[in-house]
Amino acid sequence: MAKIVFLFTLLLFTGCATRYPMGLDEKTWNSLPAQKRLELQREQARIDAEERLRRQKMLHEERMAQIELEKEKERKLKTLYERAVFGDIVRVNISGGCIQSYKECKEYRPVSLLLVVGETKEVKLKAKYDTLALWVRYDENGVTIDDDCDLDDLDAVLLLPERWERGRVYRISLKKPYSKGKFTLKNARVFVHYFPIATTTSNSRYGRR
Repeated sequence: MAKIVFLFTLLLFTGCATRYPMGLDEKTWNSLPAQKRLELQREQARIDAEERLRRQKMLHEERMAQIELEKEKERKLKTLYERAVFGDIVRVNISGGCIQSYKECKEYRPVSLLLVVGETKEVKLKAKYDTLALWVRYDENGVTIDDDCDLDDLDAVLLLPERWERGRVYRISLKKPYSKGKFTLKNARVFVHYFPIATTTSNSRYGRR
């Protein structure tokens, strides 16, 4: 116990130790005349101000780059939706069943979303006091659903593309990782349907195969 108190005290005083300008130690700092100290303080203040500006500029550039990436992603998705042919877009409805919260399984508000092939969306299933985030992806393999963003792991549910032109109902449950018989989502009803687009032989994904 005494050792813990000593370490805590050491960390406390180390964290609060006086920092002298330009990386000088206490002995060197105290040996300097007042005018030299003032000059070093001003120089340190100038360096600190430049460093703050540099960091602010770097954070701003990172934010702008992220915003541009999001805009580019939105532009690409918009183009995909505009050029979509029958089979490129699915509507996914998730309802029924319940989301697990401690020892209870609670009803949630149904959700509906559109996905163009190649797109992943995060949706939230909201119960009265609980929320479960799901990630849903549509690609050439089908519709994949999971309660984490790793849609390629073994606990993700993959719904294969079959008879979606008429719509298909599935029942799915998502298990908690590394647990036996414990679920995050239980017995949910998932309805998958190709979004209606005027179909011809030339604009159908299937007609071009």
